[in-house]
Amino acid sequence: MGSTPDIVWNVLEGDDQIPGLLDAVSTLYRDVLDRLPTDDRPFFFDYWLRLFNLASVHLATADGLPQALVTQPFRPGTHEFRWETATLACRDELHGRLVLPPGVDSGQSFRMSVIGTDGRSSSPLLGFHGRENQRGYARSLTECPFETEADAPWTIRRVRREDFEEAIDLLRRSCVSEEHPDPDLSESREELRQTIENDAGWCWVASRSGESNLCGIACYAAMHLPDAGVPAVLVTDIAVDPEHRRQGLAQFMQRQAFACLRDLGLRWVFGCIEPENHASCHQAERLGRDLWFRCVRFHTISDPKDQGET
Repeated sequence: MGSTPDIVWNVLEGDDQIPGLLDAVSTLYRDVLDRLPTDDRPFFFDYWLRLFNLASVHLATADGLPQALVTQPFRPGTHEFRWETATLACRDELHGRLVLPPGVDSGQSFRMSVIGTDGRSSSPLLGFHGRENQRGYARSLTECPFETEADAPWTIRRVRREDFEEAIDLLRRSCVSEEHPDPDLSESREELRQTIENDAGWCWVASRSGESNLCGIACYAAMHLPDAGVPAVLVTDIAVDPEHRRQGLAQFMQRQAFACLRDLGLRWVFGCIEPENHASCHQAERLGRDLWFRCVRFHTISDPKDQGET
């Protein structure tokens, strides 16, 4: 595997270190930057300049070249997909051998770009035991047209105020399981209320053609594309009534929603999926969304049964 570079960690705090930061993110997040259209690239640099003011920034160098970059938010937990998630990037030769800089909490989640690295294992990246706890899938809404389906058996429209309770009941039915017989929908309820009353997002509902009962819902919120800062939409809820599943409704709703969002001027869509949710991961890929980042939670060995693991 070759020798590990003799790296030195430095904390970036002064304005005079900003050129070094921008050089490091341009190098270590090259896959992200290269994927962005030219018009979107200024957002990338603006994102990292903002992050410089909202997080402690640690840069590892060897022979004057950037080797790894770690950020840790000053205010953790405010919203884990904007500025408040720790980030981590390093050169390929450091994977599995990088040691976190002093003062960085190894018990938090680190967001890592994985564009162009499909064959790379993301855990354990640092030699700690850890687990992958979310995946983010993204796609450009302007890369290609979305075909409408005039002969589809469903009708899709924007959600209305009078749909609120029926939509919440649809979300409840879609979430009920043996493990969660009474799911907590307080967050979804508030997000939908804000979408309807304050125009804080976008939501479409579907019904079988010729019928009025809702059988599907697709909700989105405005948010920057992680690690790039480009204005985008986050998938917040995709739900299909259990009686209407495995008929293509979820993909139909999202294709129709993507076309509407594109026409409204939105350029990217992304969503966060638990890695064990293979159906949602595959559905995202069928819709042209590529794996954009992973959130990995690292931790030191604390469970006795893990002591023998390597």
